[in-house]
Amino acid sequence: MQLYLSLISLKRKALLNEISFLFKCGVSTVNTDNKSMKRSILLLIAITLVASISAFDFTVNGIFYKIKTPASSNRVAVTAGSSTGNSYAGAVVIPSTVTYNAKTYSVTEFDSWAFVSCYDLTAITIPNTVDTINDGAFWGCIKMTSLTLPASVKKIGNYVFVGDTTLTTITVDAANAYFKSDQGVLYNKTLNVLLSYPTGKPALSYTIPSTVDTLGAYSFAYCKLTSISIPNTVKYMYHATFCMCYGLTSVNLPASLTYLNNNPFYDCTNMTAVNVDPANQENQSVDGVLYKKGLTTIIYYPPAKSGSSFVIPSTVTYVRSSVFMNATKLNSVTIPASMTTIRSGMFSGCTGLTTINAYPPVPITLNEISPGSNAYDVFKGVDTLHCVLHVPVGSRSLYANAFQWKGFSNIVEGFTSGFTSAKTSNIKVTAQNGKILLSGYAPGELITVYNTRGIILYQRYANSPTTTINPNYNGVVVVKAGSENIKVLLF
Repeated sequence: MQLYLSLISLKRKALLNEISFLFKCGVSTVNTDNKSMKRSILLLIAITLVASISAFDFTVNGIFYKIKTPASSNRVAVTAGSSTGNSYAGAVVIPSTVTYNAKTYSVTEFDSWAFVSCYDLTAITIPNTVDTINDGAFWGCIKMTSLTLPASVKKIGNYVFVGDTTLTTITVDAANAYFKSDQGVLYNKTLNVLLSYPTGKPALSYTIPSTVDTLGAYSFAYCKLTSISIPNTVKYMYHATFCMCYGLTSVNLPASLTYLNNNPFYDCTNMTAVNVDPANQENQSVDGVLYKKGLTTIIYYPPAKSGSSFVIPSTVTYVRSSVFMNATKLNSVTIPASMTTIRSGMFSGCTGLTTINAYPPVPITLNEISPGSNAYDVFKGVDTLHCVLHVPVGSRSLYANAFQWKGFSNIVEGFTSGFTSAKTSNIKVTAQNGKILLSGYAPGELITVYNTRGIILYQRYANSPTTTINPNYNGVVVVKAGSENIKVLLF
């Protein structure tokens, strides 16, 4: 029996890791109504909990319990009652002790996924004996409006409140030595880690307190905010911090931010720009796109950003997960020869792509070559039947036989520029003696000059009304000022 339970535990852990990754990559609906969210969460949960059928040891008064090891400790965890969750409804009161077969146990823990997808759970009373609330414990409880944590709670796992769309307030007993609540938002006791901003809070704007230096994983997931102010004290943002925050259109990241784990803006479909304080030593933004400092890694391309084409800078070698996710406005993307690593879901949901220019002469490996590389579903949602993949001369057969790349029906040797020309009454560009004369842009605008291979020849913020550029290059170049691209012939 013990071996059987151990096998279940191992399988369950593996599935939890998989489901966590799927969720981070946006495998859920982009619709914010409860029914759509309900379906997406249930799909994920059903996958996970199928390995946990009848995992409880006994039930008393409609509550399911699992005996913790060693059994002599007389401790139990509240757990789910079936493989699909939905074990609890209405207002549930958890007792501090429970008696079964003439033996009394202390209720000290909420098991992972204990109350998952309990759509009819409206309230829960947690006794002052519970010290641990494990991963996903209240995921998808869409009718629970408030929750109070007793003084006894010492540990709270990951993703505990994700998808709780009506939860407006998390309260913590003042005697709790580990956690604290401020205006219904959950923090650690010293208020330097923001753990969970309740999804159902009606406010559209929020200013993170200056005591905070860490934003936890999924801490603002699904929130209704349209504006967030991040103070110059925040150093760490963990994965999917603002996952599926559909109201956000732009975010300013402070100079203090040193660590960004994966993509903090997964599936924020209305984002147009991420702006990084120029004094930041670890990260930077160029025209609203988020990079590591020095443009070696691209972290995030806002999906609602204006413009139909994008050239990844020739300095970039690494692309994080789901960078262009749901960027439906993009028609053309250029991948430079410098790039060596692509992670999962790079173009997931990019349904408008008609051209990809891939300059690496040897296809970038999209197999999972090492644990955690996660290079799969790179082109999920791309119309690979009609989207043209341009590759270097002599490389077609390599791409046609490479994993994921070979899914393209139309692989062509040779390149398009990957740029869209734009002319306005304001921007003026002239070429003279191999130099570019530029005017009519906004003060402080980022000006970039590319060649047709996507290599940056010049990039600088304008500090005067006119700019003279000498790129030391003969041939066609593209001058980019703001969101406008203008082709120029230099000779």
